[in-house]
Amino acid sequence: MKIYAFDVDDTLDISGGPVSIASVGTLREQGHIVGLNGNWAAVVQTVSVWHRIFSFIGPMEMSKDTFLNQLRAYICADDYIMVGNIKGVSGASDDQGAADLAGWRFIKES
Repeated sequence: MKIYAFDVDDTLDISGGPVSIASVGTLREQGHIVGLNGNWAAVVQTVSVWHRIFSFIGPMEMSKDTFLNQLRAYICADDYIMVGNIKGVSGASDDQGAADLAGWRFIKES
């Protein structure tokens, strides 16, 4: 089982990105844990079944890398993957930097 943390803005299709909510749901159906590490409010306001897809939402009152560190500390998995942006290249947030700081593998949203 893998844990995937998705950025929202410029990553998920509901917020200008290339990753479809359906493809995230497919990862969940395959037995992986999927969640949000970004603008989670945009998802819960626009995806009526968000709670059936995403196992966690965040970060709240903390940085993205701190949130990733907490997930890794408390949820055992075979791999930890952050999907998001490279700041200044494919979006405004530094998801690659957060993944690097937390020791997560990074996958660019495209």
